[in-house]
Amino acid sequence: MSKQLELDDVLTVKTPITIEAGKHSGTITNMIRRPPSDNNLYDYLDFTVKMLDIDDEPELKVGFPTNLSELSKLGRFLKKSGFDFNEGDEIKLSDIKEAIVDKKITFLTNNEKSDAGEFARVLRDTIEFD
Repeated sequence: MSKQLELDDVLTVKTPITIEAGKHSGTITNMIRRPPSDNNLYDYLDFTVKMLDIDDEPELKVGFPTNLSELSKLGRFLKKSGFDFNEGDEIKLSDIKEAIVDKKITFLTNNEKSDAGEFARVLRDTIEFD
């Protein structure tokens, strides 16, 4: 768990990591719930992926709206992982976290440009569980 920064804490300036677009491997290390915002109608589940095929093992995040059905983005992701559910089930987020965290995956990334620079994005529909 991360701690809150204090005013006497020190930040170290680092060299940006370049992640080439393409196929990568990693491990899902965490899941958090992101509440709705002005741009998003749903809560999101954000999964942190530690990349295993890059020396510094950078972390990327991939998010899914919490709309859960067999055809939703989250539902397809969970089914791929082997997590079983049926219509009408009530599923605790802690059960999803326990089932998904520490799983190894392969996935594709692309690079997107924004005002803040270029960054790698996990293409969520390409995630496969090992």
